[in-house]
Amino acid sequence: MSDPDGLLAPPPVAVAERSDTWTRPRGVTALVVGICGGTSSGKTTFARTLVDILRVSDPMICPVLILQDQYFQDYLHLPENARPEARTANRPDAIAWPALREALTLLKQGASTPFPGRGTGLAQRAPDIREIGPTRLVIAEGHLLFVDAPTQALLDVKVFLDCDVEERVLRRIKRDTTTSGRTIEQSLEWFLSDVQPNNQHYTEWQRQQADIVIPHDRPNPVATALLADAILSRLAQA
Repeated sequence: MSDPDGLLAPPPVAVAERSDTWTRPRGVTALVVGICGGTSSGKTTFARTLVDILRVSDPMICPVLILQDQYFQDYLHLPENARPEARTANRPDAIAWPALREALTLLKQGASTPFPGRGTGLAQRAPDIREIGPTRLVIAEGHLLFVDAPTQALLDVKVFLDCDVEERVLRRIKRDTTTSGRTIEQSLEWFLSDVQPNNQHYTEWQRQQADIVIPHDRPNPVATALLADAILSRLAQA
């Protein structure tokens, strides 16, 4: 259902029991950590750094990194001439949620999962399917990760990276103009028409769903190290 400005309303939150020790139900063999934040808040960099620290600390962990951006839907359910207008990266309907939920569920249960996921744009571009996992630890990151209630319920701990909106705007424009081939004018037009209104709508709401909020206007190695230590401690108790 849409609100008057045409944006999708955040869904009801799936309420799950919380534990200071991140206790998992019987039959669950992998810890799943979700990392969220507004566009250009440094989520992928933070997640990759966290994975690198954990691999060095314990080479037996072999964490799996799941990037939400690899689960954008393929839009094949729409007529071809309607797809360009419908495509977005900044609303929940951009994500192939069934594929993402399936991947997280299988990994959480200690199984492997096919990649790319079914129904994703990545699967259309790279049709060769491979298996990822199994693993004891999943790190999932994405700017819409906490919006989908069933997906949120699969996360054992939810981390939000808090970054000032002006800093994120500058990062986004720099990224668009250096890696996406857009001009500054094209980047600003895209940001104002699609990125900014949707991020304002969803980012603060998702911040309220987090278990941990980390300041991330600049690299925060102390917070990264503390989170890595907490994860290692939890895995040692399993």
